[in-house]
Amino acid sequence: MQALHVLSAFKKPNIVLFHVIEVPSRTATLETDPYQDEIRRAKNRLNDLSKWLTGQGLSVQVKVAVARNIADGIVEETESDGYLIVFLMKRKAKRGWRRFFARSVSQRVVRSADCLVLTAPLEQLSPRTRAPSKH
Repeated sequence: MQALHVLSAFKKPNIVLFHVIEVPSRTATLETDPYQDEIRRAKNRLNDLSKWLTGQGLSVQVKVAVARNIADGIVEETESDGYLIVFLMKRKAKRGWRRFFARSVSQRVVRSADCLVLTAPLEQLSPRTRAPSKH
């Protein structure tokens, strides 16, 4: 939420909470019908944040898209609707040898988007705040 503080400079910003469902297989369709369950779950996760932001007096829209890769989906969305700023919530970078095989979505978006891109790390849950596991 602290990353969204920059929005206070705008009079009435329109915030789009956007999620991309990645379908990397070239043989899989990009039609949304086969992915309706995933789309519904993604929208439900974003709706809680949307309600809170709306309660703060902001105009909020929730969008979920299907794309071959996440970075391309984000860049395509920003170009199609003329975004001014994109906030990316980053996960912790991979460590060890896995980092050589992982491609950073945020790096690809920063290089390709025609608008300002800001990144903020997602806070990791500490072991004390995680929900208890069920055995």
